[in-house]
Order: sequence, then structure tokens, then C-alpha cells
Amino acid sequence: MEGDARTRTTALGALVQSVRHGLTASPSADAVEAVEELLPEGAAFLPYLRRFSMLIVLSSGIAAFGLLADSAAVVIGAMLVAPLMTPITAAAAATVMARNIRLVRSLGVIALGMVMAIAVGYVTALAAGTQITSATDLPHEVLARTFPGLLDLGIAVTAGAAAGYIVPRRSTLSALPGVGIAVALVPPLATVGIALEVGAGDKAANALLLYLTNLAAIVFAASVMLIVSGFRPSAVGRGSLARRLTITLLAVVAVAVPLTVHTRTVIRQTSLTRAVASSVVEWDASAHVVALDAHIEGARAQVELVVSGPNEPRAAWKLASTIQRMWHGPVDLTLLYERDQRFEVSVR
Repeated sequence: MEGDARTRTTALGALVQSVRHGLTASPSADAVEAVEELLPEGAAFLPYLRRFSMLIVLSSGIAAFGLLADSAAVVIGAMLVAPLMTPITAAAAATVMARNIRLVRSLGVIALGMVMAIAVGYVTALAAGTQITSATDLPHEVLARTFPGLLDLGIAVTAGAAAGYIVPRRSTLSALPGVGIAVALVPPLATVGIALEVGAGDKAANALLLYLTNLAAIVFAASVMLIVSGFRPSAVGRGSLARRLTITLLAVVAVAVPLTVHTRTVIRQTSLTRAVASSVVEWDASAHVVALDAHIEGARAQVELVVSGPNEPRAAWKLASTIQRMWHGPVDLTLLYERDQRFEVSVR
């Protein structure tokens, strides 16, 4: 029985053994070659850059059209075409292996892709978004990229770890497109261009924050996973590895701060909306909400409400008091009550 217990390996034990092995062993020649192929060097770099630029333009165009058409399926297709995951993973590998020139080149490719994707989004909105003249006209798929939160950071960290695990192992490369779908890179950049074209600078900033969140988290998580897989700098650059990882971690923390603030705001906003809906039911169970605009300014809730019902409206101050009690804060309420009226007319 004791022998069986010793030989029996749990999933957690297998994971611990794998990490220990990676931290002490060196990557195979095939794994090193797979990582080296992420970013070609020498004469092969310019052809790679041309292919990268073409794919960025095409994927950004697909993403921009999909965002404007409010089509999630098209946006997902753009994620599959987007080539940004490759230079980002190459930057993580260069960070771990202390290859400064390769890191600078990877960051340059990432910056080029970023600028091109934003420009394509702007031009596409200018040419095809004739029905979108202001931020209020933006489709849901666009707006979905302008509300980053801590969940997006968690997705990016997990996706980065997956990319760092997949890339050195050719047998798992078929899973890499799934990473591209899971984490948003090109769609937020296209959203930045679209938002800038309609003059929605705040939404453009939020979309850019989403992209930077994904970028920082992927580089950090992929770096850690590559270290676990046995990659490390030479003896000369080993002293700078901790500093490099610290810098990438600080970048993750830097984007996590506004994400935390934004997430807290969204939670309060959701709480206010639910409080208003519940208050209307308590105020008059026969009434229903036609339109609701609730937002928070400082410590006060600003609520504009259109309600329809079959009865005479009850006192508005009672509804405001109910909202204040359920939301636990001061409320300014603007209420429009519409009577349900039904007419059946027959003319002969």
C-alpha cells in the first residue's frame, strides 16, 4: 500500500514536478528553434515585416467592419487573422533571455502594428460608418471594448501563460489560435480608431487601456511560463532577469489600478440600475420601465426615468425615497410617467 501511495501522482504533484524540472533543466533544441522562429532576423526580417503589415491591415479592417456591423462572429474572425500574438510572445522570450536588440525589435513591430490598426479603424469608420456620427450611435460590439475591467486582466494573464506554454512545444501549436480568440488585441485598437473618428476620446482611451492591459499581462505571464519551461538568460544577462520581470510586473500593476477603479464604477453603476428597477416595482407593481438612464456623479445618483402604467401616477418623491433607500445614497430623480391607453375603433 505504501509503495502504491509513493507511485501514485496527483495532478498537483505532476504540476509541481514539471515546474521543478523546468527551473533546473534546459529547453530542448527544438523548443529553442521554435522560439527563435517567432521573429526572423537578418534578410528574413523585411519579408516578415511586410507579411505582418499586410495581416495587420486585413485583420484590423475585418475587425473594424465587424465592430461597425455589430457582428461578434466577424470580430472573432479578425482575432484569428491578427498576427500580434507572435511579436508579443517574442518580446516575452527576449525579456527572459536578456536579448536587448531582439526585445527592441519586437517592441518596434508591436508599436507598428498598434499604429496601423488604429489608423485602419479610423479610416474604416470614416468611410463606412456613415450612420455613426457621435458616441451615442456606437454599436454594442464597439462599446463592449470600452469598458475594461479586472476580468479582462485575468483573461490576459491566463492567455499569456497559455501562449508561453504553447510556443516552445510544436505539438501544441494547434491550440494557439484559441489564445488569439480568448484575448483581444486588434479589436480594441480598431475601436480606438473608430472612437477617435466620432470624437469619443474617453471611449478611445478606455479601449487603449484594454489593449495595454492585454499587452502587459501577456508579456509578463508568457515570460514566467517560458522560465518554467527552462528558458533563461546566459550567465552574462542573468543578473538583469529579475529587473526585467519586475518592470513587466510593474506594467501589469500600472494598468491594474485604473482597471480596479473602472470595475468599482461599473459595479456601483449596476447596483444603481438594479436599485431603480426594484424601486419601480415597489413603488407601483403595475408600472413598467420604458427608458432608464442612471449614472453616478460624485456621491449622488442622477436618474432619468420614463415609466408607463395603467393607473394614476403616485408621488414621485416616494419613488426617489425608495431608490435612495435601496441604493444607500442621495438621488436626483427626473420622472416621466405615461398612461397606458388602449383604443379599439371600428369604422364602417
